[in-house]
Amino acid sequence: MSYIIGAVIGYLLGCLNCANIISKSRGIDIKKVGSNNAGASNVFISVGKVYGVAVGFLDIMKAFLSGLIVYLIFSHNITAGVVAGAMAVFGHIFPFWMNFSGGKGLAPFMGLVLFYDWRAFVIFVILIIAITLITDYISVAALTVTALMPFFAVFIKHDYLSATVFLILAAVMWYKHRINFIRIKNKTEIGLLRKNKVKK
Repeated sequence: MSYIIGAVIGYLLGCLNCANIISKSRGIDIKKVGSNNAGASNVFISVGKVYGVAVGFLDIMKAFLSGLIVYLIFSHNITAGVVAGAMAVFGHIFPFWMNFSGGKGLAPFMGLVLFYDWRAFVIFVILIIAITLITDYISVAALTVTALMPFFAVFIKHDYLSATVFLILAAVMWYKHRINFIRIKNKTEIGLLRKNKVKK
């Protein structure tokens, strides 16, 4: 029952798409500009850096709080918290009120990582910054950290149940990012730090 309740709480919180809400407050439909993705990186590129950072923070918090709330309700059941946080990522990617077409999930994924282990969060933040600076593509950084997280759960935490959840989540996020790699291959992907962005 804890997993079911946690999944519902996480999914509903995850469905609060901050990118869509904040971009519309600026008169921009985030699904029609930039990469057409309702996530923090597209807001950063297409709406403005301050708004992108704000969206990223809020998306991190919705998964972190989903995990923490369920963890505290159900007697410090870490796996129930992980399920809740993972469902917040699913809610972010597949929000029911946006025809199941939301963001790609990196920011809420990092919120789940923060809930699970702050050390992994710090390491992954450094990795994301480094990889993005080197490649200019945050999608490459996103898929790197999602691929590493199941290994962290197994070899550092010895937590096979949570590792399974992270593995499923990684598979979904890799699938959602497939278009990014096609655009990178075709040299049509918009770099996060490029200067030819919409200025607002």
